[in-house]
Amino acid sequence: MIISTYQPVNPAAPRYQLVSMPQLAEHIQAISKEDDWTGTKDAAARRRAQTRLNTRAYRKRKALAATKTLVKSEELVECWDIKQQSISTVPASRIKELYNARSALMPDKQREAQFNIVFPLCPDHLITLLQFNALRALAVNRTLISGILVTPLDCGEEIIHVIPYPTKPELLPLSLLPTTLQQTVPHGDWIDMFPCPEARDRLILAVGTFDEDDLWADCIGGLFEGFPDDEVERRGIIAWSPPWDVTGWEMSEGFLRKWGWLFKGLPGPLAATNRWRIERGEEPLTHDDCTSHAAV
Repeated sequence: MIISTYQPVNPAAPRYQLVSMPQLAEHIQAISKEDDWTGTKDAAARRRAQTRLNTRAYRKRKALAATKTLVKSEELVECWDIKQQSISTVPASRIKELYNARSALMPDKQREAQFNIVFPLCPDHLITLLQFNALRALAVNRTLISGILVTPLDCGEEIIHVIPYPTKPELLPLSLLPTTLQQTVPHGDWIDMFPCPEARDRLILAVGTFDEDDLWADCIGGLFEGFPDDEVERRGIIAWSPPWDVTGWEMSEGFLRKWGWLFKGLPGPLAATNRWRIERGEEPLTHDDCTSHAAV
């Protein structure tokens, strides 16, 4: 309510206070002149207008109450807010607003900083890349044989098992088909990843006479634990072509000297290694470069 004082021109005249009445709640719902019942002398017309306004107000209150109930009962979920780069709790109906399939998950500024890499890569990065390729190649072989395994595909712990012969051997590369020893002698599942059947058999027969962790570390060139700088280039194996093809693998000189007893007398692995060495103009290696196996 607004009250103002009317000041007459003649000071002797009485003063009047003008009062502005607040708008009636039902008038807020008026949408046409017919809804304004003030000043209407016809009682029936006035009641019809008032009923119309009250009904409209009731429906509006009911709809508003239903909306509030829906918001309160809607499930809240946690999701990644791209703009805030943090986890937010929002109603499930708002998830689509936060995500745009054409937008990246990282802001532009962070993406630009993330890919601020100078090419060509320095030799230290290339060494790590070779080691990572060897790990990835062995993982590919593990995936290929996973269809015939009865044990779960899990890297969390070593699994000792025998591997059954596949019902459809044509679906596997010949080099990865299980040997008789693999089918009958319990062995670590990591042995199954090597693409040389004869070498797998030698590993199974030699279990317990060598340090398996040491062999694994040398296979991937100390990718996780790391090697001294003067050793990293001399240790490890390299995958140049499809990992199930033994001709695509190369043994480093240090690896062959330490673990060559696994491949001694086997022409395939050594021939593959020398193929890549000769292409680089390096001297080929021989079985005489392999040290004898000394049991641990």
